[in-house]
Amino acid sequence: MRVLITLLIAGAVVSASQQPGQPIFRAGTDLVRVDVTVTQRGDEAVADLKMEDFEITEDDVPQTVETLKFIKVDGTRTSNLDEPLEIRSKDHALLEAAREDVRLFAIFLDDYHISKRPDITLPLRDALTRFINQLGPNDLVALMDPLTTLYDLKYTRSKPDLLARVRNFEGRYGETFPVKSAIEEAQLSQRNWMELRSGVTLSALKALATQMGGLRDGRKSILFFSQGPGVRPGSPNDQLMREIDEAANRGNVTIHVIDPRPLGTVGFGGDQILRRLAADTGGRAIVNTNDPMEQLGGVMADASAYYLVGYTPTRRSNDGRFHEIKVRVKRRGVRVNARRGYWAASEKELTAAAEAAATPANTALTGALSALSDSVNTRAVAIWTGFAKAGADKTRVMFTWEPNQPVPAQKPARLEIQPVDDTGKETTTAQVIGGAPGELPLMARFDFTAGRQRLRFTSLTASGEVIDRWVQAQAIPDFTRQPLVLATPKILRARNMVEFRAIEANPSASPTATTRFGATDRILVELEVQAPDGVTPQVKIDLLNAKGDFLQTLQTLTVTGGKARMPLPVGSLANSTYVLRIEATAGDETAQQWVAFRVQR
Repeated sequence: MRVLITLLIAGAVVSASQQPGQPIFRAGTDLVRVDVTVTQRGDEAVADLKMEDFEITEDDVPQTVETLKFIKVDGTRTSNLDEPLEIRSKDHALLEAAREDVRLFAIFLDDYHISKRPDITLPLRDALTRFINQLGPNDLVALMDPLTTLYDLKYTRSKPDLLARVRNFEGRYGETFPVKSAIEEAQLSQRNWMELRSGVTLSALKALATQMGGLRDGRKSILFFSQGPGVRPGSPNDQLMREIDEAANRGNVTIHVIDPRPLGTVGFGGDQILRRLAADTGGRAIVNTNDPMEQLGGVMADASAYYLVGYTPTRRSNDGRFHEIKVRVKRRGVRVNARRGYWAASEKELTAAAEAAATPANTALTGALSALSDSVNTRAVAIWTGFAKAGADKTRVMFTWEPNQPVPAQKPARLEIQPVDDTGKETTTAQVIGGAPGELPLMARFDFTAGRQRLRFTSLTASGEVIDRWVQAQAIPDFTRQPLVLATPKILRARNMVEFRAIEANPSASPTATTRFGATDRILVELEVQAPDGVTPQVKIDLLNAKGDFLQTLQTLTVTGGKARMPLPVGSLANSTYVLRIEATAGDETAQQWVAFRVQR
């Protein structure tokens, strides 16, 4: 289905004068376009229907069919026959995807939710191999898994490349090793990692549906191979399901679901999430079968012949609600398949999307806010990580910690940090940070070369009992070519005046691991700047709100001796999220750090 809506649907249509993937905007609820498959005697397309043969209702209100177009493609080039079919670049792939004679598929292999058992993996590979071998020379296909970013997504016509990836595919349901990326290591540092993986899968599926929706107006097909991610009613993953529905319906993307488990192995209701995805997007639910290829042929047929039926809805407002669509055909003995409806955009969404589209992304701001969000975790301890220039070719990585709130029943007293390699072998001496009053040291310091470093964290009680243990990857920045280096700011926190005076008098005070402060907290921000010889750096600290809007300049400092401190007046700030934009300058060189914090009473 296709919906053209005022000011919101970015990337929904590509016109002849636009670059593919570039957003355009419409004024007012315009035209709803529904892609309808009509077949007879199995999957044979009915190709001779006329406008008067269709009946459409929206929310049970009859609508007038205004446009009708029959689309038939078979995977062969119908124009520009001398143009090479090989995809030469991402831009070339986008241009090809916008063509009407191109069938566009994405194969999503949800390895997080597919078992590696041979009776599941081998039939899946076989069905996919047969499907790929049926593709025509003009078809365009992307292959994706939960960790594939849209930047890395590649549309191709190379069957050998696709088949090679299919041959090497293996499910990882319930498996934690091998770890494929730092993202997975972050997942495993949380106790609810299975639920997090379901969220990763659904977020990637939503991103894929959104991206495909912006490529062109015609049908796009996602083949979602999965045993089904876990979704609890009312959970964030349940909200993601709705967002996938919205993205697919607005972008005319059909999601076909394929459960690779053999016949009779799926319990009652065990595939309901998959069936929901297919039903909400007009796709096929291929479940509980020993031969998925039999129905995958229908997926190919659905993408090869369909009608685009358009109408202007009698509803004229942008209400942000779901509108049910029913399509009937005045001919007996045919099968009609269309989406069950669409989510209309609200006026608020339209305005916000237009503003967002006109505003470049601020990666420094989003990174700071993300770090603030990540400080809420299910571990026994909260950890602060800082970076500074150590030597000619090293980066100093610093750690402090404190108990998470509320303090767990097993009160943590120490934190052991052990660098390890990819196999878990220890690479250097561990450091232990004390947490009891007066216990030293209060900070761990490692000098690493730039790149990726794995670290094993172990939180311990005062008696040495292990409370929690996890491994995570750390990206180590490279300061070797930066003449001006602004280290990670340290937030020094005191709960009363006695602590504050002690921090003021201690040039080596350890930073707090939290960025959530009460109105009675006394805060110092400590800055460390390394500038070229003979140049005195200046530092300016601006206070921003969570949107990145400037509020005020807190202070401008001249840094002598490489360090400076500034009080942060949290007591005068209202309950909210704020961001410090810290900019150091030395001659023509500049460096920035962004730190988010929250004031809560």
